[in-house]
Amino acid sequence: MGLCWPLTMRPPPKAVLIALADMANDEGFCWPSIERLCERTCYGRTAVIEAIGWLESVGIVRANRTNGRKTTYWVEPEKFAANAAGEPSLNAPNQSATRTGPPGVPVRHTDGTRPPRGPVPVRHADTNRHRTIKESKPPLPPAVAEGAHTSHRNSTETGPADAEAAASAADFEVLVAMYPRRKALERARRAWVALAPDAALRQTILAAAEAQASGAEWQRLRSEGRDHLIPMLSSWLHGRRWTDEAPVPAAVAAAAGATPGAPWDATRSGIEAMGEALGLGRWDEGAFQAGCGRAFPVYASAVRRAREAKGGNHAH
Repeated sequence: MGLCWPLTMRPPPKAVLIALADMANDEGFCWPSIERLCERTCYGRTAVIEAIGWLESVGIVRANRTNGRKTTYWVEPEKFAANAAGEPSLNAPNQSATRTGPPGVPVRHTDGTRPPRGPVPVRHADTNRHRTIKESKPPLPPAVAEGAHTSHRNSTETGPADAEAAASAADFEVLVAMYPRRKALERARRAWVALAPDAALRQTILAAAEAQASGAEWQRLRSEGRDHLIPMLSSWLHGRRWTDEAPVPAAVAAAAGATPGAPWDATRSGIEAMGEALGLGRWDEGAFQAGCGRAFPVYASAVRRAREAKGGNHAH
């Protein structure tokens, strides 16, 4: 609406234009009735209709009447072309005082609760207000204003924040690449942004996802064609599934005391037994609780990589 105030035109079109702009949504659309515009502008029906016709002729308002029941108006103040269309002469009759009923009948008031008080006085524009608005700096168009804000924001943003955001986005792409079920990725991206993990948590999440993706349970589901039983990435993030005990590849069941045939990474004890066998020791839960040790999924991933480095058939 701020773009409409500085425009120069006669009072009836100006009042109708301001009323339309005030009722328009963010895209510039509105659909008021003629009666509603009469109430908002205090002009008669004839004056309002003629004002709309003039606004359409100069390009500042577009009207779509194909609905049959209501008219949709588009307010486009940047397309105002009063000089090209020819604005009515200032000596033309002032429609603001035009009657819509026969002579001798009191002028109809829009407020039905008030009795008629005689002719409605012609509303005059506040010349001081108009002059003040014209002298003030007109507001920037949306695109220019957005560019100005962006420029100011870019000049004040710090480099480390940009680097952290880029690193987080890159880690999310790594997570998507390793995760076995790639559906609803936009939902997963929103969950990742809402989680806002720091660098340490991102590494924990990546290690846990890698461990679970290569674990016996998910590998079995994939080999059986039942990938739909693997949770979607968005659900996995929302449920903080990286805190689950990490699965582990299948040869330490005997050393861990697990059921014969079960994968060695089916239990925490199996993982720690393999870690001890490979010289990595057991997981230091106390250090993790104190904030100076690694999470269990990270430990489990290290054990798995060490075992694979020694050979897939190593069972000690």
